[in-house]
Amino acid sequence: MELTRRALMGSTLALAASPAAHAAQSVLRIAIGTSLATLDPMKATIGDEYIYDCLVFNGLTRMREDLTIEPDLAESWDYTPDLKQWTFHLRHGVKFHNGREMVADDVVAFYKRMLDPANAAPSRSNYEMVDSVAASDPYTVVFLLKFPYGGFADILSDRQVKIVPRDLVDQLTTKPIGTGPFMFVSYTPGDRLVLARNPHYYEAGLPKVDGVELRIIPEMSVRIAALQAGDLDIVWDLPLEQVAQLKGKSDLRVDSVATASWDAAIMNNTTAPFNDVRVRRAFQLGIDRRDVVELTLFGQGAPTISPIPPTHPFYARDIPVSAADPAAARKLLAEAGHPSGIQVPIIVPVGRPVRERLGVTLQQLAQPAGFDLTVQRVPFASYDAEVSGKAPLYIDGYFARPTIDTSTYPFLHTKASWNEKLWHYSDTEVDKALEAARLTGDVAQQKTQYIAMQHALNDDPCGFFAYAVNFACAYRSAVQNVQTHPMRWFDLRHATIT
Repeated sequence: MELTRRALMGSTLALAASPAAHAAQSVLRIAIGTSLATLDPMKATIGDEYIYDCLVFNGLTRMREDLTIEPDLAESWDYTPDLKQWTFHLRHGVKFHNGREMVADDVVAFYKRMLDPANAAPSRSNYEMVDSVAASDPYTVVFLLKFPYGGFADILSDRQVKIVPRDLVDQLTTKPIGTGPFMFVSYTPGDRLVLARNPHYYEAGLPKVDGVELRIIPEMSVRIAALQAGDLDIVWDLPLEQVAQLKGKSDLRVDSVATASWDAAIMNNTTAPFNDVRVRRAFQLGIDRRDVVELTLFGQGAPTISPIPPTHPFYARDIPVSAADPAAARKLLAEAGHPSGIQVPIIVPVGRPVRERLGVTLQQLAQPAGFDLTVQRVPFASYDAEVSGKAPLYIDGYFARPTIDTSTYPFLHTKASWNEKLWHYSDTEVDKALEAARLTGDVAQQKTQYIAMQHALNDDPCGFFAYAVNFACAYRSAVQNVQTHPMRWFDLRHATIT
């Protein structure tokens, strides 16, 4: 592995040479679990791709590890009192990796491409409020919205909305070019993606390291062994059962951070038996979420009643996370016409060990409440075609989104895109609260509406939100100035290897 690293250092030196080149070359080696399906940031859908997106590209805004928003390609922005016109003022002199200056026309071209239904951008539904986008001059971009949206600057920090050269879109899948701190060198599926330091990055003196390798190593045991041997610097998405074990290693640093990422038992609300709210409520009553967290996550998470995590100020803390009440659950099942309980398969995704474990945990915990669940395993790659939005009951989950609106509306509103792919849920009170929350920029009003939404959702559950799951990474002690990001990507601008 060291021979490979030295070879990479040589290529990195050639690509990243500058008057301020470092005396000693340094390359961060990060283990990920799977090959990247796309190098086009707009089409990214998995965490491994999000890491690459945030290293090679920039958005108009950037989300820090504390989830606050700061300027990125836009140095400032302003908006009209009605929250329907947002103007972003771009930095001057920012260059793409090929040396051309990034200007407003590149931003406009990206958003028009992303918003075009023909391009099937996975995140397009998060930006349905955009009516038009235009450049008023080379460094000013104006968005006109269909309705007020107070969190608009926040959602422009998300994973897929990264700016690319408007004239080089066709080569994104083979020779991607961005403005980010690292430049694309090569990609070998099943092996590694190689990045080099961008010597012309707009933040002087950054990044600190000369390159990054994303090593594709499917087996976690191999990743951990390589980390302990010094052949890797970072293991991304550390299994939660490994957190306590590796924290005792003097040459390693392990971070486990709370996130808004969640897993759930997805119930198809249009299919028996889960088309009856009494059955969905019985499932909720019959299981103690605290037990689920301990058995599934080894305590590395927290019970939640919705996609809003308990760490957020909008979380409805007045809704108790109660102990299981199997008797009350069985009574509801009897009222729904199931006095002898319910037999139903629960599908779990092969290759997603936490979600597989969640399915088994629910199988065990739901039995006293009258649910006889048979675990069926389906490859995760087949979920979209065979399971999502179709099966009566299955395990799935989603990464945190940059705002509470994007974390809730797409999943819970009657007419929203992800709802149609999951539980086919419809509740008038939930819809009213979600609509009201996104139409105000007043934080107090937003909090009132989101708490009301959670109460309505608790009364009429769409499924069973199991927990907000922690996210963990492991680092060699020599790696400094890197924090584990709750959004599951890395900011490596300031990273060093001592």
